[in-house]
Amino acid sequence: MSDEEYEYDYGSDGDEDEDDDAGAIEIENAFYEGDDCKVEDPGRALEMFNRVISLTEDDDEGENLKWRFRALENIVILHGVLGDAEQMLARYRQMMEYISMVTRNECTDSINKVLDSVSNNTSLANLQSVYEITLQALKNANNERLWLNTNIKLGRVHLEAKNYSRVAEIARELQEACRLPDGTDDLPKGSYLLEAYALEIQLCTQTHNTSRMKEIYPKTEALNAAVADPRIMGIIREEGGKMFMGLGSWSEAYNEFYAAFRNYQEGGNPRAKTCLKYVVLSNMLALSDINPFAAREAKVFQDDREIMAMMDLRMAYESSDMQGFDRILQNKSNKILEDEYLKMFVERLRNRMRESVLLAMVKPYVRIEMRSVAQELNIESDAVEKIVVNLILDGRVKGRIDQVHGCIILDKGTEAQTVGKEYEGLRGWCKALHDFNEHICAKVQ
Repeated sequence: MSDEEYEYDYGSDGDEDEDDDAGAIEIENAFYEGDDCKVEDPGRALEMFNRVISLTEDDDEGENLKWRFRALENIVILHGVLGDAEQMLARYRQMMEYISMVTRNECTDSINKVLDSVSNNTSLANLQSVYEITLQALKNANNERLWLNTNIKLGRVHLEAKNYSRVAEIARELQEACRLPDGTDDLPKGSYLLEAYALEIQLCTQTHNTSRMKEIYPKTEALNAAVADPRIMGIIREEGGKMFMGLGSWSEAYNEFYAAFRNYQEGGNPRAKTCLKYVVLSNMLALSDINPFAAREAKVFQDDREIMAMMDLRMAYESSDMQGFDRILQNKSNKILEDEYLKMFVERLRNRMRESVLLAMVKPYVRIEMRSVAQELNIESDAVEKIVVNLILDGRVKGRIDQVHGCIILDKGTEAQTVGKEYEGLRGWCKALHDFNEHICAKVQ
């Protein structure tokens, strides 16, 4: 071969390199132009991302494949934003053909971005289709961990939509996937199994399935020792607290809510504040002397308006200040009654306060009119009678109701009467005055 031919070949290689560089620059420019205008001009962005697809369609390797995969991700999201469900699903199927050709991190990031975006921009039916495409593609690609994560997300979607039968199916499928052939737990998948239990526990709470809840809950405690994930355990312990609240086991509920609060705090979950409110609620119902705000974790919230309101509510509760209690509840800026769960127990708290006020009120007496108690509590006499009946049944008052004369007659030695030496003198005076009154009446007659 002549020198001229060598020079010609050398020159041709240089031209090819320059063409490759120019092509790469064109692809990159098209992608970033689309990225820049996808908010203000989604139509133009779609045009640019489709151009990236055209420029890379003959190359399934290297950087070109990555550009195409990222462009498809953006195209799917844009079609979702624009409400074109048919194109969104078609391009998503195309994108999923490449998940085995990119790294697992790239695959995970893109799928999560699509799912998060589509969750906010399409109907539940279309979202379900996106999840089905995802799960099938991940199963084909043997990407089990991402399959588990995606199925957990789908379970949460159905839980929020109150599609309880689908939640139950998904929870069961997840639990089976996290077990060994002999039926024992697959410990390397412990965090996924804990998530599956958390999903079913939330389902049990919403469907009031206490029997199933009692069956699952101990399993999570055993797993927690091995997994110790505060993000998941916060959810589980909160639902455990709600289970015990439903059973009327206030002290156990307090312990669970407090554990949930600490887990949420450790995991940086903003739900910690809401759970602290539930800690205070269960603490009041348990008639506990423990101050939940004395804990180091709780002090972080001591200047928060909503938490300060709960502190004030507890103080009003402890001092049996009915008017102050109601005033705090009705103050909309405190947001106490905006929480439907808290709202469920407000009347129970009021009844507890009424019990406390009633017990204090009848302490000096052996007989007291229900009308007087009703006026003090600002309720009807019938409601007073119900409270007294409950206190008698609980053994906190030993006495009886005289319905004919509309009064409460207390036996000696009851909780309402044995209240310390400070009342003994008063009783003595009352008896002396009573005897003196009878003596005067007899003389007059």
